[in-house]
Amino acid sequence: MKRLVIITVGKTHSGKTTFAKALEQKLPNSVVIDQDNHAAFLSAYYKSLISSQDSKVLKHAITQTVVDFVISQTDKHLILCNSNLD
Repeated sequence: MKRLVIITVGKTHSGKTTFAKALEQKLPNSVVIDQDNHAAFLSAYYKSLISSQDSKVLKHAITQTVVDFVISQTDKHLILCNSNLD
């Protein structure tokens, strides 16, 4: 089976998450990978690590780990959410 990878790109508060969640409901066997969730996890449990300039590196590492897992361990379509224009 072919899998899709859909990446949402847009400015802050432009509807990326809303679109991704709606698409997940319409596209069977898909998963939203939302970097806002990873940032919230870091903020809730690793606050001392996110005060540094390298906090984006850690957030991206978590995202990459989740993406790698979905690719290697599932057959789900990926919907990557919260990719900013930069």
